Amino acid sequence: MRAPRTLRTALVATGVTAVLAVSAAGAFAVEAPATAPVTSASHHSKAQRVHVKTVKLADQVSRAKVYRTGESRYEAEIWAKGTRYGTLYTQGMPTHAQHNGLHVTLQPNGQVTSWVERAEPKPEPAVQRVLVATPTLADGVTTAKVYRLALNHYEADVLVDGVQIDTLVANGRSAYGENNGLHVALKQDGQVSSWVDETASPESTAPRSGSSGPAA
Repeated sequence: MRAPRTLRTALVATGVTAVLAVSAAGAFAVEAPATAPVTSASHHSKAQRVHVKTVKLADQVSRAKVYRTGESRYEAEIWAKGTRYGTLYTQGMPTHAQHNGLHVTLQPNGQVTSWVERAEPKPEPAVQRVLVATPTLADGVTTAKVYRLALNHYEADVLVDGVQIDTLVANGRSAYGENNGLHVALKQDGQVSSWVDETASPESTAPRSGSSGPAA
């Protein structure tokens, strides 16, 4: 986790007295309800700070160094890769902050909890269909539009009078279809063969059979 320039803070409850220090900017960024008094960072800095513990945070990179500064008063410095990028202060009420999906809460007793938002899954890139051949099939009426999607991945839309009636998908293996006695085979290399029921086999040389492959 890269050390961020800012750390956005949202206070958990109205009336919280807390300060968020952002060291990267060399200044303090405070966000609190209008009705809540804000304790300045200088006030905390005058109190005796006693290091209590160091907590590994949920992103497995950041650490929270927790200090006790008084009765029910704690502060937690957030560090990542040797750089401090934020500090949470609490006095009697929890304080919450988050950055880049990492959420950190400092409790009035000095306890620190954290969690990481789940990243949205990236959509898979759309596969582009490239038309490579449009053969007429063995019945003399039906046509097939053959598309290349990837190596050994072809699709064939089967059409009658311009109306699509089937789609064959050959992805690593051949695909077969049949309609009203017309049989169609699409191989994984894009080759198409077809025959009608009265033809003995796909390899037959009878006039009503035919085959075609993708255009060069």
